[in-house]
Amino acid sequence: MDDFEQSQAEKRTLRHGYRSLLADATVRKKEYLADSELLLSDLERANGLFGDVCSTAEGVLDSRFLLLSADVGAQRAHMLRIDSAAFDSLAFIENARAILYGSDADAIQMSGTLPAWATIGTVALSMSRVAPRLAHAYGPLSVEPRERRRTEGVRRQTANGPTASAHIETMGTEDVRRQENQTTRLVQKVHRILAERGPINLFRLVINPHSFAQSIENIFYVSFLIRDGRAYIDDDSGQPMIEACEPPQQQDYQSGLAKKQLIFTLDQPTWQEIIDVYGIRESVIPQRRSVRDEQGMSQISSQVPV
Repeated sequence: MDDFEQSQAEKRTLRHGYRSLLADATVRKKEYLADSELLLSDLERANGLFGDVCSTAEGVLDSRFLLLSADVGAQRAHMLRIDSAAFDSLAFIENARAILYGSDADAIQMSGTLPAWATIGTVALSMSRVAPRLAHAYGPLSVEPRERRRTEGVRRQTANGPTASAHIETMGTEDVRRQENQTTRLVQKVHRILAERGPINLFRLVINPHSFAQSIENIFYVSFLIRDGRAYIDDDSGQPMIEACEPPQQQDYQSGLAKKQLIFTLDQPTWQEIIDVYGIRESVIPQRRSVRDEQGMSQISSQVPV
């Protein structure tokens, strides 16, 4: 069934089913570890719901349950133990101490008696006929100190004749201040756009389909708004919706309001996938122009006047 053919009522029913499944799975997480049949029953329930999924919002809910069930499966696998291959490290240590010190190992060890390493070596030798070899843990047989060579600065031969040393440009205090002011103006511009547009999907706001670099910069600017409390993200619908808001006051934090931080990673394959899934054709945040310096390198847009 196509997404356009699915009514809003059907979508709400499907989301309600997924949220009920996630709530039950969260409560039953410990029961899953003890009863695999219960987990299989809920997996069949999720498969039944997935047959009606036609949009990404419901797909996100399905993926949440899939991650939860995968975590439970990993914990069940970790709990498995094959007795024939089990190794009791405590029993091994006690047996080794009995060989080193004798039957009353604690008293003999406290008296300061040296351990019988030759005896335990004889026991170990009877288990293997391979001659011991020198390992890297013992270090080299001899160490010859190396003399540190000093290298002169490399000079480049120019096409016009004499050599010229490589020049590295550094940013002065005025350059740093100018870039900070430019970043502040861009953050304010993004806030104005967000206030005018109202609630909008986070990906539709920050993704620039024509520039991966500017998409990363847009996420950088939005992070300032989130940090300062001038915007917030709501994912109750299964999609990250962002909206402008008034910064919280001190009494809001005293009433229990807490800041939450997350790490947002974006690579080029994911960037292209978001463009295709959401059908993004134009950037909500206007594309910024870039200029090239004398060496032909492109400046980042936060250094270019808007």
